[in-house]
Amino acid sequence: MVAAVAASVLVLSGCASATPGAAAVVGNERISERDLTEQVEQVLRAQGRPVDSTSEALVVTTLDRMITTQLVEQLAAENEVVVTQGELDATIANYVEASGGREAFQNTLLAQDLAPDDIDELFRVNLLAQKMGVLFDPSGTPESQSSAIFAAVTAYSEEVGTTVSPRYGQWDPAGLLVGPPPNDLSVPIQIS
Repeated sequence: MVAAVAASVLVLSGCASATPGAAAVVGNERISERDLTEQVEQVLRAQGRPVDSTSEALVVTTLDRMITTQLVEQLAAENEVVVTQGELDATIANYVEASGGREAFQNTLLAQDLAPDDIDELFRVNLLAQKMGVLFDPSGTPESQSSAIFAAVTAYSEEVGTTVSPRYGQWDPAGLLVGPPPNDLSVPIQIS
């Protein structure tokens, strides 16, 4: 009987997250469910929507962005790629001007489920990715550099290990996105 109880504990623990309270784990970095919830609520508040009006799509898109941010930041740190505050400010200023002003710029990003408080991080990560694209494909075109960084982040994701709580889906490193949940969650494990 003790063996049966121990076996059932092992089977049931296979359904639990490897890191309780984590929405995802990227290498050694944990993205907590709390951080994910706060990011989603920040977007909803900025959009003027009630915080309880979230959708699965918004949660998954936000988690995608948080995981990709972690991957790019970690890969940039490994390759000693940095973005200065001046580069960040100049890039954002160019986009603000091209959008017709700060409000129009923020509204455009808000429509893409990005809260104003996250703008700096988004652009910093994009600049890191651009710099690494040049590093990985120095004589390439912008398109080939973009492909190079995508391939590098994909490989890095597989190298360090990226996992998502089954509650949200499963990580697809080839697409750099959270896909549908695994379909084996309810499949009993046969114990010999």
